[in-house]
Amino acid sequence: MSGNEVAAERRETSGGSASSTDPTTAGLRGPHGGFTMVALDQRESLRRMFPLVGGQEVGDEVLRGFKTAAESVLAPLASAILLDRPLAVRDGRPAEIGGCPLILAADELDQPPGRGVVGSGLDAEVTPDFVRSVGAAAVKLLVIWRPDGRQEQRADLVGRFLELARRAGVVSLVEGIVRPATVDDWPDASERHAAILDAAKELSALGADIYKAEVPGYVPGDLSEVQEQAARLSELVPGPWVVLSNGVASGDFPDAVAASVAGGASGFLAGRAIWADTVTDPDPEAALRDRSTARLRTLTDIVRRGLRR
Repeated sequence: MSGNEVAAERRETSGGSASSTDPTTAGLRGPHGGFTMVALDQRESLRRMFPLVGGQEVGDEVLRGFKTAAESVLAPLASAILLDRPLAVRDGRPAEIGGCPLILAADELDQPPGRGVVGSGLDAEVTPDFVRSVGAAAVKLLVIWRPDGRQEQRADLVGRFLELARRAGVVSLVEGIVRPATVDDWPDASERHAAILDAAKELSALGADIYKAEVPGYVPGDLSEVQEQAARLSELVPGPWVVLSNGVASGDFPDAVAASVAGGASGFLAGRAIWADTVTDPDPEAALRDRSTARLRTLTDIVRRGLRR
């Protein structure tokens, strides 16, 4: 199947509905009808959160240890949990997540030393058989979007991802992260706001069941445009969408979620705003049980109240 053919089929089966009664995505929603999902699929970005040891970055076992602790603490409170194959899901479904629905990251990330993710592809090890063998309910693909005219290449990548989801019989979730075409930073906030909307329009139209977006209209310390920009994004996305927390100050995220839900978002799939400051705590598991669970409960309550309006 071509990317466009897969997209058309996925649109037909998903129905493009953001309703909390949509049977396609019901398994990832909480009893409140919203998505209150935790992301623990970070790889090199998580490694860089840890201090150097003897001048060296920590090894994979340190990352696995943190993920295991976070899974056991946060999964019981989440409507779903997002994990990666290289570090968190190796030989089977992690026992620590219990009955929490598993979203498996199907992306292979290009992240040079000292930089954020600059590109992505499909992880060749994430096959339909592997997805089924670990009991995943959904798969996720991160796409770096730039205003660079490479729509066909992005459509091809997303199309192959959607084919993976279709063959595995699971929900598909596409995450759009915007970057400028030729420079490291946006000239001004309005251009980034516009890019988030343009990315949502392009990528969500390809047919994923759920779209994951950066908080629209956000400026650190200023959430005045978030609800309006979220409403505009809701008009562009044919199905349910959620916000991520990367790039949002931890203290701003609860209000950002509230404004996004007021503008039409169906919840969140967030990691750093929930657990990032526990990574370097002397007792990370205790910090997760104390601070992170409180944050997740607060965010869940925000979604619950926002969807009741």
